[in-house]
Amino acid sequence: MEIRTLRTSELDAAWELDADSFHIGPEKREHWMRFVDPERVLGAFEGERLVGVAEVLPFGQFFGGCAVAMGGLSGVSVAPDLRGSGLAKRLCTACLETMRERGEVISSLYPGTTSLYRGLGWELAGSVAVRKIAPRSLLALPRTERGRTRPMTSADVDSVRACYWRLAQPTNGCLDRAGPLWERLEAAWEDRSGFVFEGEAGRVAGYVVYHQIDGEYSHLGGEFGIVLDEMVATTRDAAVALWRLLGSWGSQADQVVFRGAVEEPALLLLPEQESSTLADFRWMTRVVDAVGAVASRGFPHGLKIEVPLSLSDPILGANQGDYVLSVQKGRGELARTGVGSGPVFGIGAFSSLYTGWATTARLGAAGLLAGGTSEQRAALDAAFGGPTPWMLDEF
Repeated sequence: MEIRTLRTSELDAAWELDADSFHIGPEKREHWMRFVDPERVLGAFEGERLVGVAEVLPFGQFFGGCAVAMGGLSGVSVAPDLRGSGLAKRLCTACLETMRERGEVISSLYPGTTSLYRGLGWELAGSVAVRKIAPRSLLALPRTERGRTRPMTSADVDSVRACYWRLAQPTNGCLDRAGPLWERLEAAWEDRSGFVFEGEAGRVAGYVVYHQIDGEYSHLGGEFGIVLDEMVATTRDAAVALWRLLGSWGSQADQVVFRGAVEEPALLLLPEQESSTLADFRWMTRVVDAVGAVASRGFPHGLKIEVPLSLSDPILGANQGDYVLSVQKGRGELARTGVGSGPVFGIGAFSSLYTGWATTARLGAAGLLAGGTSEQRAALDAAFGGPTPWMLDEF
């Protein structure tokens, strides 16, 4: 079995394998071919037959206000007759080695199966909720007299990107979208409805992109639904105005469906908790380079700690060993020592702590953390803790 980077001539076969594995319709092919980078796709070959693929997308992911170089693992696909053979594990391990060589110090993914990725060091690291709300209830929000809502145009590209950045940069888990990712999104939004909210001095303080979906009785003239491709609001006025705009569909649509944080900020605005959860799921993260990941992440300003800890990583042995974590002035350093005298983590548990999704108490209760004093554990919680990480993107 040979595992290597794909050639451009092999992308058709990669698409067929990916589309079959994830039940992707042929209408998505053009979009996939337009943005795929063959140098970012590893393929497994049995002779000349392509039997497995995995793509690593080049992202930055915000933690502690800093963009951390992240390899987004996506589209791990194996031919049906070779599933269960260990091929997916070999592909993912090769991806991890490639990420480390490229300086992508962490990796995140949306798992089709948790056990495979957990066995390779990824662990639960952030949450996303999909909710629905009746449009008419959104009209209970008060009108805002400051600013205006208008249709989004091609001239708003830079302003919309800057608006997203103001939301994403302080939010653990959100992606630092580079040009190619924005281009993918904007291509997907070409046939959608979009509006922006202009606040003070005409600055875009929020935007929404959405499309309509059929309801159960739409074919008989009944109500339909509104699905948000993305909504970002960086001020209260922007949030109120955009939610009210969506509420204006209340005479024809019975639901607005949207994805966002588990601690949905809209609930701080609505007079009642009238939304319901359709689904909630968790993405996973793996620390690829422990020293580099800690150096890249931001930490709370004003916090000064020094905590010993030990890491175990059977897949990427360079991470394994005893360290001291030092944090001061908003930055962190993980330095090797010769003695382990603090908490002991597997790489997956450390990854879950790293993003802020798990506390030391949660990890300890799950049997994923051993040793360390209560003071050491509290210091680690203070360094990495915060609101539950989430992101708007799915890949």
